[in-house]
Amino acid sequence: MYNRFPTCALGILSLFVMVSCVTIPSQTQLINGKTQNSENLVSANCSVEKIRQSLNNAQEPDLQLDSTNISLLNWNIYKAQRDNWPEDFKAFIAAQDLVLIQEALNSPQVTSLLDRHHPHWNLNTAFFYDGYETGVLTASKTPSLFSCGLRATEPLIRLPKTVLINLYPLTDSDEKLLVANLHGINFTLGIDAYTEQIRHMVEIIEQHNGPVIVAGDFNTWSNQRMNIVDAMAQQLSLQAVSYSSHDRVKIFDYALDHIFYRGLEAIQEDTLQVSSSDHNPIKVSFRLANQAIALSQK
Repeated sequence: MYNRFPTCALGILSLFVMVSCVTIPSQTQLINGKTQNSENLVSANCSVEKIRQSLNNAQEPDLQLDSTNISLLNWNIYKAQRDNWPEDFKAFIAAQDLVLIQEALNSPQVTSLLDRHHPHWNLNTAFFYDGYETGVLTASKTPSLFSCGLRATEPLIRLPKTVLINLYPLTDSDEKLLVANLHGINFTLGIDAYTEQIRHMVEIIEQHNGPVIVAGDFNTWSNQRMNIVDAMAQQLSLQAVSYSSHDRVKIFDYALDHIFYRGLEAIQEDTLQVSSSDHNPIKVSFRLANQAIALSQK
């Protein structure tokens, strides 16, 4: 435990140095990959009214997620700073239907790997790093019906953290899958800012009655923070993925990365140990809950 404190101190110092080298946009800014269908809704800012409109007005695209097998990768890629990052990223995303990235970078190094298999992506910009937008990014083989973003500012270092919410159609079902990708506020002396970030995300997700996945780097490095996330899961009727391994990155014995879900069944999960980021990626496969019932009756 004690040998972590010098490392943490150096990490905080490096963050303050980095802050002087970044540019922060004045408002929420969503970057789109492949052009979405013109009927679909893309909004920079999430609001209760906009998510309600999207649920009522979104048009079905030709492509849909397979409700019997939805594969997902969740990974904080550390702004693609490590030399062996591209090889791992290319291998991990290949077979996934949904790719949720924190500390993503809108650089050719990242987007060129996505465009081949996951051309439909959105990035909610936290700030510009080395001239590129960085934030949370959600990519898919299927166009989303709706995308919107939330942004909250770190109280100490004053860098934003972002949330991206997407809505996807499912095969053989009238239900839509809401996917929330979160990078949680990290450097605080208390829990007020963290609580508010989670509360705002919950307020949006509560408008959706269908299946939900909430995943990301929650920065749950304390019991207080984990209690806030547990309360979020209870309020939204979410279930935590049960991990067969203990390879998620931890600080002070608390895992930072989580995946929660409802209206789905988790089929398979795996956490991969890597040196290409300071977080280990998580892979999970889901199927729609009523699909699991239908399959058992065949």
